[in-house]
Amino acid sequence: MANSIGTNSIRNGADIPTGSVVKTQVCVVGSGPAGVTAAWHLKKAGIDVVLIEGSRFESGTDAQREASWPDKTLLYAGEATGVFKNIEPDFLIQPFSGQDSNAWERERILGGTSAHWGGQSRPLSPITFEARPGYAGWPISRADLDAWYAQAVPFCALYANEFGADFWAGVLQAEVPSLAGFDIEMYQFVGEDYRNFATRTFPDGSTLADCGIDVILNASLLGIEPAGGHVRRIRVASMTTDTTQPPKPATRFHIEADAYILACGAVANAHQLLLSNIGNEHDQVGRYFMCHPLSSDRVVFVDADSYLSPPQVRLMNGKLPSGDDWRAPGTNVNVNARFVPSEEVQRHEGIGACWFWAGGGQCYFEMASNPDSRITLLDTVDEVFGLPQARIDWQLSAFDQKTYEVTGALYSAAVAAHGGSASITPWPQVVAQLTVNGHHIGTTRMSEDPADGVVDANLKVHGIDNLYVAGSSVFPSTGISNPTFTIIALSIRLADHLRQRFAMR
Repeated sequence: MANSIGTNSIRNGADIPTGSVVKTQVCVVGSGPAGVTAAWHLKKAGIDVVLIEGSRFESGTDAQREASWPDKTLLYAGEATGVFKNIEPDFLIQPFSGQDSNAWERERILGGTSAHWGGQSRPLSPITFEARPGYAGWPISRADLDAWYAQAVPFCALYANEFGADFWAGVLQAEVPSLAGFDIEMYQFVGEDYRNFATRTFPDGSTLADCGIDVILNASLLGIEPAGGHVRRIRVASMTTDTTQPPKPATRFHIEADAYILACGAVANAHQLLLSNIGNEHDQVGRYFMCHPLSSDRVVFVDADSYLSPPQVRLMNGKLPSGDDWRAPGTNVNVNARFVPSEEVQRHEGIGACWFWAGGGQCYFEMASNPDSRITLLDTVDEVFGLPQARIDWQLSAFDQKTYEVTGALYSAAVAAHGGSASITPWPQVVAQLTVNGHHIGTTRMSEDPADGVVDANLKVHGIDNLYVAGSSVFPSTGISNPTFTIIALSIRLADHLRQRFAMR
């Protein structure tokens, strides 16, 4: 496939001559949900936006994703160690070795990981924002995000701003189970047409290609140039455009903006800050890499029919009385539920949250904050631009084992009280098969004190007055909900913050 770049308003960085300077009000780096959401809302507020994406590939189709993997291998290669050695040694470039049809972790394509996410959406719980032993607090509360979650609902084309089990029991004509020590959390799934941010339609009917954002594909960030607590400009490079050939450097140019947003994912956000030695006065950049560890195999064994009534099973599975999957009228948005330890139990036991599907299944839990789980730079360099590569060391802690074992015991007891029987695989067998599950969290976390993190409550890098970070890399803790819905809410909030900041000038 030769050059596929340049349709609609999306331009090719290779067409920008070496030595050029592109000027704008806000430059967004990264085209996944974080970057596109912020860029679209800024543009709707009348702010000029340049959005750059390093990939040479424009669309988010499966064929384009697969075609982009050789580029990703060259540009993202590094070292993945720690827990990664068990099952995802190629995490940085193409995870799940041997399953070449999927690259579930990182993407280097327009739309980023929105090209493959499942659309599962729910706000984080209030307890996620609390500081507890093993779990860092946020400098904002859940209430501070409620208004932004409300805006994220129509932006994602969800059915309603409703995530309570009682509401959905009414919609499904179902019944809410009562399991001692556990709450029922409902998840809405974004419809397929709205998942890929490279191709989706926005609420005003526009798309990324025609909404007025200056989108520059094939524009890789090489470095951030600060001057006295202010980013003066960023260095950008394009690659050769024949995508049937390995990429080589092409043109080099600069972008000058009033504000910059890094929205490249938890690995790349930290990597870029480390490369430019920005925001790391307290050795915080790259630390606290977290995820929602997921077992590759089934580790919880239980029969839903043994302890739940048919109407309760329907609620958990998002089914109608007919047995069909529920779909929101006029959309393909659907819903289902999970058992999660209540906030009272989490506080009392000193544990994080853990998902339990009604019929058992894989392990999926909230990882604790661990400063030794981190990203650093290697002495080796990438084969295209010669930049130092990343090393990521994923480390679990005693808190994670405790969360798994305590919640497993509580779940087994609660199921037994209803006449069922649940068995839980021992932790050593589970930890040997854990994967990251595509949720890359932490590495540039939000904090009130610069000594404890990288960005402030407005997502601005501590000590730099015009550099912001978007995405789940800013999360101080993971919670249990999938991160994308919160990423979108935070990006809407960030766009509004910048709108207000520009209005005051």
